[in-house]
Amino acid sequence: MEIEKIVNNFINNDIKSNLDERSKYLTLLPALISTDSKEIFKDKLSEAVNHVDKESLKEAVYQTVPYLGFGKVYPFLVITEEVLGKTEEASTTTNDNRYSKGLEVQGEIVGKDNLEMLRKNESDDFKFIWDYLASYCFGDFYTRKYLTIKERELITFATLASFQDVSPQLGSHIQANLGAGNSKELLIEVVKNLVPYLGFPRSLNTINLIKKITEKGEDK
Repeated sequence: MEIEKIVNNFINNDIKSNLDERSKYLTLLPALISTDSKEIFKDKLSEAVNHVDKESLKEAVYQTVPYLGFGKVYPFLVITEEVLGKTEEASTTTNDNRYSKGLEVQGEIVGKDNLEMLRKNESDDFKFIWDYLASYCFGDFYTRKYLTIKERELITFATLASFQDVSPQLGSHIQANLGAGNSKELLIEVVKNLVPYLGFPRSLNTINLIKKITEKGEDK
């Protein structure tokens, strides 16, 4: 198709990103899941195995599940198994400690004081969501092997930046990335690399949100 020539020319000649190969694929694959791009995902995953270990690639896909939902990610999990094959289980928690381990990791990312305040200020009817976040999102996923917390946050940023209108959550994870040690410049490099797949509205919205959050932080 002619359109492919246009897009590939943009990718190969216009986009100047300083992302390393590992970060490039760890953030591109989640973005393709968010945008429901199955055929491109399969092609890029097959390409990615030449640059990144299979375990890390599979973890990048798994990391999208608590944010996009199992139903949306499931077809991509099937593709991932087909391309990568079986790998060793990466879980490091049990049913006895997944909640406590999740709380620990969540506190490291958002700050223990902030987490305590958020949980304390929640009404009784909705406190369950914080327990779900601790045990499932953070306890079951953020504690897994092969990816660092910084990488998982970067993957989460790419996932949310590519998915519909989730600005409040995206903003929270921009802050979480900064708190985890990922720089503003790194987040911008990720967006640069994703522009062809996100389109300009999502890319611009993400860039503006990064600017808003980082400029506010610099004013303090």
